[in-house]
Amino acid sequence: MVARPRLVWNEEEYPILFEKVYDQRSQRRIYIEECVKNAKPSWGYIYLANIIANNYFNVIFTPNFDDLLNEACFIYADCRPIVCAHDSAVADIRVTSARPKIIKLHGDFLYDSIKNTVGETETLEKNMRDKLTQFAREYGLIVIGYGGNDRSIMDTLETMLRSEGYFPNGIYWCRRKDDTMGKKVERLLGRENAYLIEIEGFDEFMAELHDALGLTLPDAVRDPYKATTEKLNRFILAREEVKHRIIKNDIAGLEKQVKRFEQAIFGKLPKEELDSLIPYRFLGDMEFEHYNYERALLFYEKALVQNPNDLVVMRNIACSYVWIGRTKEALQTSEEMIKLNPTESMGYEFKGYSLHHLGKNKDAFSSYTKALEYASTEPTGPMRDARIRDIIVFRSFDLLSSGKWKEALSDAEKALEICARAHFPSSIFASIAKSMSLKKLGRKEEAKKIIQDVLKSKHGEDARVHYQRAMAFALFGKKTRMLQELDLAIKMDVAYKVTASFNPVFTDYRKDPDFRKLAYKR
Repeated sequence: MVARPRLVWNEEEYPILFEKVYDQRSQRRIYIEECVKNAKPSWGYIYLANIIANNYFNVIFTPNFDDLLNEACFIYADCRPIVCAHDSAVADIRVTSARPKIIKLHGDFLYDSIKNTVGETETLEKNMRDKLTQFAREYGLIVIGYGGNDRSIMDTLETMLRSEGYFPNGIYWCRRKDDTMGKKVERLLGRENAYLIEIEGFDEFMAELHDALGLTLPDAVRDPYKATTEKLNRFILAREEVKHRIIKNDIAGLEKQVKRFEQAIFGKLPKEELDSLIPYRFLGDMEFEHYNYERALLFYEKALVQNPNDLVVMRNIACSYVWIGRTKEALQTSEEMIKLNPTESMGYEFKGYSLHHLGKNKDAFSSYTKALEYASTEPTGPMRDARIRDIIVFRSFDLLSSGKWKEALSDAEKALEICARAHFPSSIFASIAKSMSLKKLGRKEEAKKIIQDVLKSKHGEDARVHYQRAMAFALFGKKTRMLQELDLAIKMDVAYKVTASFNPVFTDYRKDPDFRKLAYKR
């Protein structure tokens, strides 16, 4: 047996690789700009922006290059923070002033002076360091979404914690349960005034904090029509003061659109025109996230009329069809995705998923392999890694259904290697596929150890967790526990009724009447 090389996590992996791939600052700036250009603020940013707007926080230090927080403040919370990305400018900012401040410790992607290599992140610029030090003398610090992997920030924090009079309210380091913690962070958390807080994730933490503070969402999110109306009134009411022909014409056009909204409210618009005003994709997403796949399909079909080229909507349509047992329609949708964009991996991935649920494992394998071919050509980054991992996991289960244990094991291990290399949480589905492959290959003790680890790590009331535990108990031969977990998963999300009936992990239970009652009874 040839031992696999052990994957070693390097805290400075990101800046080292960045410098190797892009040796010029301008190249690095262009790459980062490309990565963040389509990024949109998540719910966590919306909650944080509203917390800032309500004066609970007013100083944000960030090593990030993007403008997501500033964008969320402006769009959703009607708040305009000062954004400082230059060492020369930060000296004039007063941390005690009421206006919110976003201080970019490593610069902004718009400028070639961003800091992202080992040499560049060795130290903070003097004014940046002085401003962080000034802040630390008066306030505490909550750290979230930061791995602590660059020397400049960590050395500055550790130096301050070794001294008296800094962070009078402490440092609270938020970390997801399964995240790897580097030596720099471990050292810092060994200090008397530093505390580790385990969280579910950035979005979830901000949601809970926002709720605990008793805040309500700003109108831009809670009541978007009201917020839009107030903004539009500012333009329309000033029309009599406008003399310029072009501006007057644009105001008149705006008035027409507002009147269309009024007609829609009072039911005076033809149905076709009314449909154009309704955000059907948003409504579909809400139903999809609450596992109401039949209703999601109604909205998604209308969303496709509004935007026939929306591959994400088509993907969700394909999933919904599979999960309510209309698999042939899912296959047709995936083929339409391929026609729309024949070099995008998503269509082939969900064609494979549809074929797998039609029992056509050989054809599914071919589609997954094609999906991997195109996914490998996508821009390097976490999104590509995650997509490749997911496709490989899907293919691994398809191989298990075909009885190809060695090939399934190889795919499962590749998926787990991607998780380790990309610093993702380990894929439970890949671990289960690996365990089943090992069991079928006669390596039962190794398989059992993996399942024991899965059962130790998976707790909670999420449908996905219950399903994963059902799979683990199935491989363990614990029928009663398997049925209990599967029943809970299906009650939360009907999709697991369909997926369980095609999942190779449950093959030994196919003829069991209790299993059939759960997975096959419609």
